[in-house]
Order: sequence, then structure tokens, then C-alpha cells
Amino acid sequence: MVIGLVFGYFVLCPISVNFLTGYTVSTEITNMIDVSSYISLVANMSIVCAVVFELPVAVYFLSKAGIVTAQMMKKYRRHAIVILAIGAAIITPPDIMSMVLVIIPLYLLYELSIKIAR
Repeated sequence: MVIGLVFGYFVLCPISVNFLTGYTVSTEITNMIDVSSYISLVANMSIVCAVVFELPVAVYFLSKAGIVTAQMMKKYRRHAIVILAIGAAIITPPDIMSMVLVIIPLYLLYELSIKIAR
């Protein structure tokens, strides 16, 4: 959980905040960022990353219960990649760089989960 918080706070949040502060719809509209919206963005993104990074722990318990197997996870790997991409798009703001930064660790965690389930 700590690794997810650290990743969300130190890697993902600076990129997202820089993107959102630099994003303009038109020159007539200015970005007005207040402290509550900044704290909300940082807290939500860090907490969601911490929860998502618990995937291997959840797979461990599901495999011990016999619900998930390594063969099943290998078989549905393509489906999992699509679901991870959709989840990363929901977690991050509309920035492709932050989305890629979330998909890569999620996929590595998925592969680690396959090894844990085995």
C-alpha cells in the first residue's frame, strides 16, 4: 500500500497537476486552482493508486480460495490488459503520459499476480 501511495504522490500527481494547470480551453478562460481542488486531486489519485497496487495481495487470497488460477489469468491476459487500460483512463486525467505511467506498473503487477497464483 505504501508503494502505491508513493507512486501516486511522487510520480503521477506532479505529471497530472502540470497537465491540468497547463490545459486551456481558450485564451478567454483562465484556470483557477484552489487549495481544496489540489488536495482533492492529490489525495484521490494517491489513494486510488494505493488500492490498485494491492492487486497481488487480492490475487493471493483468491488463489488460495480456489477462485483464481494462474492458467485462468494467462488465458484472459488480453482481456485484463483492456480492463487495466480502462482503469488507468479512469484513474488519471485525460493525459496519455500519466495513463501510460499507470498501465505499465499495473501490467507488471498483473504478471506478478500470475506468478503468485502459481
